[in-house]
Amino acid sequence: MPDTDLSQTATPPANVYEGNGQLSVAVPIPGAHREHVTVTVKPTEIVVDAVCKYPQVSQHYHRHEWKVGGWHAAVSLPAEVDPARARATLNLGVLVVMAPLGSASETAHTPPVE
Repeated sequence: MPDTDLSQTATPPANVYEGNGQLSVAVPIPGAHREHVTVTVKPTEIVVDAVCKYPQVSQHYHRHEWKVGGWHAAVSLPAEVDPARARATLNLGVLVVMAPLGSASETAHTPPVE
């Protein structure tokens, strides 16, 4: 992932839920493109970074309550997951990372964002 200007990075909210033997983390990241998103899954944490490739600095906003582009989230997990079997999808501006419960791998894994 290319370097990002942290002053242009925001922390999105996250939902963490469990079902069917896996933990899922859903993070809204409007304006992010899958090729500019990196997900790192560790046994007890998921880290999301998205680079803002198209900053909207030239807009003349009358109201600006949400941003497009650069995001960073480090989400602690309530239980250990298997990073090697994690999957990540980005659909309609919402990133969902799913990983099976149980730690079969101690190392971090960077699944492709589909």
